[in-house]
Amino acid sequence: MQDYAVLLIEKKDQEDQSQVLSAALVIVEEEILEVDSEFHVLVAIGSLMLDGLVRKIALDLDVEDIAKAAKASKDAKIAEVGVDIELLTKQS
Repeated sequence: MQDYAVLLIEKKDQEDQSQVLSAALVIVEEEILEVDSEFHVLVAIGSLMLDGLVRKIALDLDVEDIAKAAKASKDAKIAEVGVDIELLTKQS
C-alpha cells in the first residue's frame, strides 16, 4: 500500500490517492494487523496527507481517531507514526 501511495503522489492523481487513502483507513480501522503491516499502512496514510492531494479528505474521514489509536500503541514505531499523523492533522 505504501508503494501505491508513493506512486500516486508522484502522478498527482487525486482520485486514485483518495481510493488508496480510503482503503488504508478501512484496513487500519477494521483489520487486526501485524505490527509491520500496520506500520506500512499508517506510513501510507501519512505520506498521502503530507505530500499528496488528500489531506482534507483524510480529515473528513476522521483520521484523527486513527492517529490517537496509533499513538496509544505499545509498539514505538506505530506510536511514532501516530504522532506524525496527528501533527499533520493540525497543520493549516
